[in-house]
Amino acid sequence: MPNTRASLEAFLQPFSEKNEGTLDYHGLHGFLTALTICPTDLTEHERNESVFDQKVDLPSEQAKELNRLIQKVQTTIDRGFNDEEEGFFLSCEAELEDHDDDALANWCTGFMVAHFLNEDAWFVSNEQEVCELLLPIMLASGLFDDEQEFKDIRKNEELVEDMCSQIPEVLMELYLVFNAPEEKKPFKPGKRR
Repeated sequence: MPNTRASLEAFLQPFSEKNEGTLDYHGLHGFLTALTICPTDLTEHERNESVFDQKVDLPSEQAKELNRLIQKVQTTIDRGFNDEEEGFFLSCEAELEDHDDDALANWCTGFMVAHFLNEDAWFVSNEQEVCELLLPIMLASGLFDDEQEFKDIRKNEELVEDMCSQIPEVLMELYLVFNAPEEKKPFKPGKRR
């Protein structure tokens, strides 16, 4: 999806220069992944306000182009969760190989932005399991670094690395919890299968 990525990066860049709260491409991918896992009814304006971290009125051509690009990304994400051969990929996997932790933090921040839009829906059933599954994403986002539990985890670099490496698997588990509960396999945090 390189052309879509480049187009979205070019689209988001001017907004992020004016407002650092604007999600970058990875943040948008994380945001759309969360909406794919646990769909939330958002108007286009609500979605854009979350993505750009402010109210924006896009000219109709720009709005159409953004919708088209977002639809392409969301289709790819959904396909990834449902394609056993290819599987789901984080948008920042190449950056992770280069040890770019900011890319993962941005991805997880975008995910959490979408999560907070309809937090209650995530905990309607399987609350304990969903909490455990969200933990690595919350940790990698850096949004909770002031909380003691996360301060304690951050003291152990190996644990942090292990938890962050589990994020793609965790996302698949979350997707199954919400979209195919009968296919769900028990997830054991901290242990790789």
